[in-house]
Amino acid sequence: MNDLILTKMREGDWGAVLQLMRENREGENGGPVRQETSQSSPMSFRERFETVRITPRKVAESVVENNGCFSALRFDGEDYKPSQRFLKGMAQRMKVPYSVFELFTPLEVIQRAAERAPDIQLRLTVDREEKKTLALIEDKGVPISARNIEIIMKEDRRLQNFEYHDGIITGQFDLGEAWDIPNDSKYGVHISTKVPVDGMGTPETTLATWRQVCSNGAVAEAPMFRTKMEIKDNSGEHFRRLLKSFSNPRGVEMLHERLIAANEIKASVDEVYQVESLIRRQVRDVRYQMLLCERLHEVADNPCVRYGVTDLGSIGVRRRGLLPTGASVADLMNFVSELNTHHGELIKNRNAANAFLGDCYARSYDLEEMYPHTQPANQFYLKGIDFGNGVQ
Repeated sequence: MNDLILTKMREGDWGAVLQLMRENREGENGGPVRQETSQSSPMSFRERFETVRITPRKVAESVVENNGCFSALRFDGEDYKPSQRFLKGMAQRMKVPYSVFELFTPLEVIQRAAERAPDIQLRLTVDREEKKTLALIEDKGVPISARNIEIIMKEDRRLQNFEYHDGIITGQFDLGEAWDIPNDSKYGVHISTKVPVDGMGTPETTLATWRQVCSNGAVAEAPMFRTKMEIKDNSGEHFRRLLKSFSNPRGVEMLHERLIAANEIKASVDEVYQVESLIRRQVRDVRYQMLLCERLHEVADNPCVRYGVTDLGSIGVRRRGLLPTGASVADLMNFVSELNTHHGELIKNRNAANAFLGDCYARSYDLEEMYPHTQPANQFYLKGIDFGNGVQ
């Protein structure tokens, strides 16, 4: 324990130092002592993520090949498979576009990096639980640890959801503000805070809405609703203050205005077509694509029948944007958010749905001030669809 404390002190990770000293005192006083993690139990964040200081030369020396292909990096006898974050970080360090991997194999890029700049000081984060490498970044400063991020988020009473995926910790927090949207539902305002555990990228907080009637969540992934967070220490205290004091009043006001407008305006054929295109791009199973598109057309009052076509794509782009459907813009947004919230396992990339919704919030709707919509929104849009395994 003392060696670990000294190591963390040298790294400047004072949050971890305090936590380790607290655990040491508890052990001496007969209190609870941290047990060794069994293979069947998930690792704690302190044990799970490890930082390795490395150079391009050492990266090349650590490569494990399988039939001439780059299959892993080996450290201390353990193999860690490469992640997309590792490849992206390596491309950034070499100052080349990520598309370089379409021309060369990762192994060729690593070997070239080792030849050109063998001794650049880099830092690599590995995920010991999933046995994979995360980002490869410059060895500058000491980022806030995953354990400190977890503690700060979970101590916040506003926390609604906490999760980790692919190098990113995400916490959703209730801002304590809600609106009654006419002809729709009550909406709450949340924030979604993302912090990378490997130091690649800037922590950011994005406004989100929560449709309370059906528990749909929609993150407005658009620049005007997103705030970069510059964390100035690694103890977590600055991050704690930033999270606690976060506000984006202009963004919140705009979200409110756009939600009201979305419920009062008919969606255009092109807006329905955009949702249909999102489904075809992002839903893995072709059968589910068909079922979802059929339901979407029902919600929009069957625009193909209305305009005498078999495919909305056969209508010209300009004309699509001028033709009304039987749905409101809010119906389409609720359709997408319900799919993303309740059936996210069907989607390849849930961030794509959030980006679509953010774009809806941020732009003018096609038929504003032209075709008012007065019908109330549905509570559910996907209810009754047979997705298999009893999920409907």
